[in-house]
Amino acid sequence: MVGPLEEGDPRRVGRYRVLGRLGAGGMGVVYLGRSPAGAAVAVKLVHAEFAADPAFRARFAREVAVARTVGGAFTAPVIDADPHAPSPWLVTAYLPGLSLAEAVAGDGPLPAASVFALGASLAEALVAVHRAGIVHRDLKPSNVMLAPDGPRLIDFGIAHAADAAALTRTGGVMGSPGFLAPEQARGGKTSTASDVFSLGAVLAFAAAGEGPFGTGDVVALLYKVVHDEPRLDGVADPELRGLLAACMDKDPARRPTPQELLERFVPRAPAPEVLHGTGWLPEPVARRVADRTLALPSRSRRKVLAVGGVAGAGTLVAAVTGAVLLEGSGGRKAAARTTASPTPSAPPSPVLAQARWTVDLGADPYGGLASAGTTLVVSAEEGRLICLDVRRRKTVWQHRKGNRGDGAASWRTPVVADGTLFVGWPDAPGALYAFDVRNGDQRWSATMTDALNPAVSGGTLFVGDTGALSALSTSDGRVLWRASIGNALNATPAIGDGLVYAGTSDGASSGGTANALHALDARTGRDRWRHPMTRGAQSPAVSGGMVYCADGAGTMTALDARTGAKKWDFVGGRTASDPFMSGGLVYVADGDGKVYALDAATGRTRWTWPTGTGTGVWTAGIARGVVVVAAVSEVFGLDAAGGRPLWRTGQLDKVRTVAVQDDAVYVGIQAGTLLAFPVKGA
Repeated sequence: MVGPLEEGDPRRVGRYRVLGRLGAGGMGVVYLGRSPAGAAVAVKLVHAEFAADPAFRARFAREVAVARTVGGAFTAPVIDADPHAPSPWLVTAYLPGLSLAEAVAGDGPLPAASVFALGASLAEALVAVHRAGIVHRDLKPSNVMLAPDGPRLIDFGIAHAADAAALTRTGGVMGSPGFLAPEQARGGKTSTASDVFSLGAVLAFAAAGEGPFGTGDVVALLYKVVHDEPRLDGVADPELRGLLAACMDKDPARRPTPQELLERFVPRAPAPEVLHGTGWLPEPVARRVADRTLALPSRSRRKVLAVGGVAGAGTLVAAVTGAVLLEGSGGRKAAARTTASPTPSAPPSPVLAQARWTVDLGADPYGGLASAGTTLVVSAEEGRLICLDVRRRKTVWQHRKGNRGDGAASWRTPVVADGTLFVGWPDAPGALYAFDVRNGDQRWSATMTDALNPAVSGGTLFVGDTGALSALSTSDGRVLWRASIGNALNATPAIGDGLVYAGTSDGASSGGTANALHALDARTGRDRWRHPMTRGAQSPAVSGGMVYCADGAGTMTALDARTGAKKWDFVGGRTASDPFMSGGLVYVADGDGKVYALDAATGRTRWTWPTGTGTGVWTAGIARGVVVVAAVSEVFGLDAAGGRPLWRTGQLDKVRTVAVQDDAVYVGIQAGTLLAFPVKGA
């Protein structure tokens, strides 16, 4: 887990911002950091006692240079380093999840199938490390991470650099007693075979719940490693027990190589795509990995905004996230019917997209993002409203209102239409503002209880608050009508064919008028029809004479836009995003990490693609035949017609907001960075 920074800890190391402590050890302190582009990284800062040793610095520089060449699917790559800094440092990819030590301590030994899977992964990792000319020297349960995308071996690349310095200074042993090889315990020469011994000890720990030499003080453990045979009676599987015994042979020459181990582990390991997730782990451990991944610092929900795609909604449609459960039912079900190719068993590997540019906003863009032409407006924390010219990547203007001091966004979700920015301010008295998007000049303001998710059509602005839906003139903010339909604050209205559709919710499972999708005359505000929802209506989408809306109990419903008659229901995974419409298809994503394309007329599934994130994803928009979806810390581009994965951004900081326009995808992340990706991924 990430701990708070202590007095004396740095706030920046090199170009990396330091956010919290991940741990400390004999080599130094490990921090959670952020790269300039907002990627989460592990920053390892070497202790001053090593930094004062010129021999250490020279060796550290050589070892890091080699470590940066290490590839492999099951290692944490070295990203950056400075061996010449006053305190040398090393940066690797940050892997959220659990260490093997934490997993076994919390849920007990792993079953044999999981240990074979882990053995195959770590053997492959050692093949990559050894191929680069590195001996790990400190392979132990805390250096094995169980991450959402598979197990990883960490902390190679600096152990050798510290080896000579530690032995010369203290006469001690580099490594972890109980998991190091006998030759290391004697202070002798280490080799790749030493890592194999440690691998056997780590896998024995995973299978039995304790190390093969038990516990005790350092001297006792070192004696056992040198003189005693490993205890493997807790390893029930005979084949596994034999492999581990071979790994921990006292004679390095008799131990198998990592490649030989890989060939022995693979036949009883799951398919490769399973290893690149958490499906190989027992369910309780997989759940803890997912929980730990989602537990990274996050202040509230993210907002996902899209340009275009809904008839009559102006130049920008705000598809604000509101994750909903997809477990309920009602009416004609569409979940089980498919008309296209079967769902793939595992996500293919899309191309890694490269950001065209990044901009440091200096603030968490929690409040949302509005895109129009070459202008991008960001609502960020502490009341900051920032307007950017995306061609020059320069700030055109910015406002700062108040100083709330709690890190939360002050301005509500922005929306741009016809050269005007509309955005709400929540503090009492609440207000809705209109700004000239060119220069930031205020055009008008109107008092509102709150104004979270506005939508624009023609010369009318529709916005919900805690008690009603209101229509205002976009030219002067004059209220045209106000309909008391209940709490319409959390759903973005949709407009089409002279009607405005608004979802209301009281947060309870009562159904009825408090939880419903309402259709009102867009000119007068008069009720046309109302469809009860089990637990509140989310943001609807309207197209082709149909309106689509998900409720908080888990069902997405398709209704006749004029009459409110139900056409079909769809039940997917645990949760779902608000629906997004384009080209006769409804796109929706769920909390299990899957994206669906549904036939808009029938609800039949055209295609499904599992992102492999294991967490909720949100539909963000579509442009040039590419559907863009956002996950907790990654964004994907899929072929809209067939669901083929085209690109992914790779791990980012917490994704706060996404806007899609023409050929660009703009991503705002918690670290205060805005990134621009090509919509085609290249």
